[in-house]
Amino acid sequence: MRKTENVIEANAGKEGVVAPQAVAALIRKASESGQLIAESEIFRRAIEQHLIPSPTADPAEEVGNIIKKLVEESEDLHELTASDGSRDYYSSRFMTEPYARILILKQGGSRQLIAEIVRQNSACYPRPVPLDTFTQPPFDLTGEAVRNNLERMQKEEEYLDIASTTTSSSRVFLYSTLHLEPDHAAMLAEWLDVGQFENP
Repeated sequence: MRKTENVIEANAGKEGVVAPQAVAALIRKASESGQLIAESEIFRRAIEQHLIPSPTADPAEEVGNIIKKLVEESEDLHELTASDGSRDYYSSRFMTEPYARILILKQGGSRQLIAEIVRQNSACYPRPVPLDTFTQPPFDLTGEAVRNNLERMQKEEEYLDIASTTTSSSRVFLYSTLHLEPDHAAMLAEWLDVGQFENP
């Protein structure tokens, strides 16, 4: 990323559309690295790299206006709002929206991440989620971390809808009782884990 930043810094003093181009480059470079970039981080780099082309009474507002215009006019630049109201950005050239939304959920902590992914799958598809899904990218939790989080979730009221079912091959699946009945979840888990392979 340093090479890109050097190019941005070298061009920062030029007239014209350098600031929007530089901000767009920051967003795309972050996405290419598999990361979102926060509005506050864009503002910090814009100030450090002197990306604002002329003096302004409110640099934060100026950067915000640049970002807003970029999102409106660029097909690949998108904004996501976290639960705390903060805004993050990504480029669909390098990252899909579902992946970006998972990264947003990760910011809220592992328990919220697990719960929201399970609820979304139970509500939208509907289907339960294999427990080991959360040890794989882009979640990247350890097995121990997943188990510890589930133990804590069982004691917290906001997560009491997250339940588990075990298939005949001893694989554990998670589902939300807000969206799936236990018997239906068990049937779906068995099909996903065993049935679809035995009956292609």
